[in-house]
Amino acid sequence: MRLLQSLVATAILSFLHAANAATVSSTPAQTFLGVGGSGAWWPNDLYRFPENVRQNVSDLLFTDAGLGLSSYRWNIGSGGVNVSNPTRAIGTVYVSPGVYDWSADAQGTYFLREASKRGVPSLTAFANSAPAQLTSGKASCNGGFVSGRQAFSSPVPTKAKTMLGTGDAYGTFLADVVAHYRGEGINISYISPMNEPDSSFGPSPCNQEGMQVMPNQRAEVVRGLYNALSARGLQNTVGILADESSSLGNARNEYASWLPQVINQVAALVHHTYDFPTDDSYASFVSNVKSQYPGKVTWMSEVCCSLGNPDGSGRGWSGGYDPTIKNALLWATMVFQSFNIANEPHYDFWTLLSNGLGCSPLNNPSCATTANSNGWNDGVIFYDSAYATNKNYQLYVTKHFWTYKHFGNFVKPGSQRRAITGSDANKSTLAVSTATNYYIIAMNPNTGDTSITLTFPDSVCATKAFRTSASEDFASVPIAVRSSSNWVMALKATSLTTFVFDRRAC
Repeated sequence: MRLLQSLVATAILSFLHAANAATVSSTPAQTFLGVGGSGAWWPNDLYRFPENVRQNVSDLLFTDAGLGLSSYRWNIGSGGVNVSNPTRAIGTVYVSPGVYDWSADAQGTYFLREASKRGVPSLTAFANSAPAQLTSGKASCNGGFVSGRQAFSSPVPTKAKTMLGTGDAYGTFLADVVAHYRGEGINISYISPMNEPDSSFGPSPCNQEGMQVMPNQRAEVVRGLYNALSARGLQNTVGILADESSSLGNARNEYASWLPQVINQVAALVHHTYDFPTDDSYASFVSNVKSQYPGKVTWMSEVCCSLGNPDGSGRGWSGGYDPTIKNALLWATMVFQSFNIANEPHYDFWTLLSNGLGCSPLNNPSCATTANSNGWNDGVIFYDSAYATNKNYQLYVTKHFWTYKHFGNFVKPGSQRRAITGSDANKSTLAVSTATNYYIIAMNPNTGDTSITLTFPDSVCATKAFRTSASEDFASVPIAVRSSSNWVMALKATSLTTFVFDRRAC
């Protein structure tokens, strides 16, 4: 009798799975370009760590044994003039027009070189501010871009263009920097000249570098950089990213006043999401860009610092440190949102490493693993802010690292997203395809176990599965199970799992 009951239950379960099966599309939705994060501002600290720790950090970020990032953003420093936080005061190679000290940012370029050595395919140079000498306040913050119209009566004298903070002067500096490092074999492929131009990050003394670039000045910044790249034969090799506004709302409201003037000189429209948009507002932003600027794609290049719930609810700008699976899944919802809702091809987290634990790990053994209200969720690996005095060089890896690894390891440049439709489809399941594999990255934010059932457009064979949960860190777990023509994937409560399929019959 028990055997009969078991067989009936199995039959019913198989029927339900078949009825609920979702379908993986045969048509690509977008082709991915990269998953990564920024080298600001932690290289200033980590450069002072022992070499074996620096190498470990590089492996954790840039190899598939770690995150396997395919994108790395190197911060071009302004010199840190009037920046009170030493970690955020970045050395500048700029000395005077055409004169550079290439040793001035040994900290930042160390990790740029390590990323290049490990074959990270997408390297971006980005600037929070022009060198202090070129800004309106002659500082690295609390000032703005000096346009040609401000510096001179029109027209701008040709010889003077490269002497003050005009678009040509700033563009010359940026292009010289990129050309220099490309000459070393570090193939920087993108450059962003104005990271969050909507703020100067004042008042002075400031907590970080920043330069305000008014909307009516932004075309000059792009044009000056494009001309300088063209003079070096790099205009088709190094793409310009703009304008990295801090929110979708800012970007959408300001594009019309400057972007049409230089739209053909911009490789991608890159934004941050510090407004923590809803799905509808995000989709509306992308739709507007597509209609106004055909052929241009949007990228997500920075966000951090939110508390909230595993399903993504409650998120918004906030202090507080939470290294647990709860907050890691909240951050994963934003990656899913960018890929599934906005159809974006590129996603970057913010600082990757942070000293914002909010507590002393040497004095409190549970510091790094327990939430507190004093720290910040602005990294995936943390370190002791007092390392210089207590010599604590330990790295503290959070659940954010392990969830982000699912995207870094399996969403590679050239891979494609396949839409999932049907009753088992949800916005927190991502289907990625390559020539040889499918990767299904699926999240269960709920407190109970569940499963999803998928049908693929071609023959597949389940081979591996990896899960991150409260008790697991990218652990190998049971693979998907075949049910007739469908595949059933078990999802543990409050977890993120990647199921690997070979594109072949079993």
